[in-house]
Amino acid sequence: MSLPPEVHRTTSAFLSAIDASAPGLVQGLYLCGSLGFGEFFPERSDVDFVSVLAERPGRAALAALAAAHETVRREQPRPFFDGFHAVREDLAGPPERCPDLPCTRMGAYEEAGRFGINPVTWHELARHGVTVRGPALTESEVYVDDAALRAFSHDNLSSYWSHVHRELAGSPAEAAQPDAVEWCVLGVSRLHHLLATGSLTSKSGAGRYALTAFDARWHPIVLEALRVRESTGTPSAYDGAPERRADDTIAFTAMAIGAGLAYGARRG
Repeated sequence: MSLPPEVHRTTSAFLSAIDASAPGLVQGLYLCGSLGFGEFFPERSDVDFVSVLAERPGRAALAALAAAHETVRREQPRPFFDGFHAVREDLAGPPERCPDLPCTRMGAYEEAGRFGINPVTWHELARHGVTVRGPALTESEVYVDDAALRAFSHDNLSSYWSHVHRELAGSPAEAAQPDAVEWCVLGVSRLHHLLATGSLTSKSGAGRYALTAFDARWHPIVLEALRVRESTGTPSAYDGAPERRADDTIAFTAMAIGAGLAYGARRG
C-alpha cells in the first residue's frame, strides 16, 4: 500500500537516523494497527511499528535506537511512532515467551519494556502487516494462535475494559469527552468483533460493525465515536448535551463488554 505522507515522513525519519548511526541494524520495519487495514486519520492515528533487528542489541545499538527515536520525537512529534524492536526468533514464538524489548510509546523510549508484545500484534503482523523495509512477514515466520488471541481479547474485556468502565461511571465529565467516546466505544466494539467473528478489524471497521451488531438504540453514540475518529467535520448529535453523551458512552461500554464476554474465552 502507498503510505500516507505523515507515515512516510515518520518512518523515513527513523530509518535515516538509525541507518546513519547503526548501519545494518534494522533489517525490517513493519507497520500494524489500523494501518494494516488501510485506515489512517492524521489527527487521530498513531504509527504502530515492529522492527526486526539483525541481532539482539548491545549497549551501542541500544544507544543508537534511543537517539533515532529522539530524532523522530523532535522532527516528527505527531503522529506518535509506537512499537518495539525484536529479532526474528522473538516473532517466531508466542509473545508471552518474548523477552522485554526496546520500545517506545507516545514518544517515550525505554530499553526494556513490553508495550505491544501481545497476540494482537503478532496476528496483525502475520495477516495485515505493512512492509516498509525487508521481506514481507507471513504466518510461517510469525507465530499465530487463534485460541490464544481469543483468550487474550476476552481477558482484555474482563480486566482492562471493565476497569475503564468503572472509572468512567465514576467520572461522567470524563466520559463526555470526545477522546473517551472514541476510545471506549470503538475499543470495546473491536474486541466484540473479534470474539463474535474470530477476525481482527480496525477501529473504524469496529464502529461500522457495531452499527450492524447492536440495536438502533446505540447508533447515535457509535456514529459519534466514528465522527470523532474520522474528523468528518459534521455536527455532533450531542451538541449541547454532554450529560447524554456521557450516559450513552458509559452504557454502551457496559453493554458491549457484557455482550462480548458472553461469547466466552473459547470458541464453540
